[in-house]
Amino acid sequence: MSTLTLQHRVVRQPGLVATPMDGETVMMSIDNGEYYGLAGAGSRTWELLAEPQTLDQLCATLKAEHEVDPATCQDETLRFVGELLALGLVKTC
Repeated sequence: MSTLTLQHRVVRQPGLVATPMDGETVMMSIDNGEYYGLAGAGSRTWELLAEPQTLDQLCATLKAEHEVDPATCQDETLRFVGELLALGLVKTC
């Protein structure tokens, strides 16, 4: 896939088991047997990606909930979701 943009719609991959634990999200991929942990905004991002949405929508929600300037939020969200995509934890739709 080419570089993610704010117009891409993204959602969690099916087949992942996730649970909140001590303020973090702990996940296991059934397909590859790997464990992952997310904290802070990463955990909230994972929660929001339960339903498909554009990265622009995701940034709008995160900006409303956290004190972050728009450019930083967009850059960090694109980078983080790109990492999730590369790990096979989310997919574009």
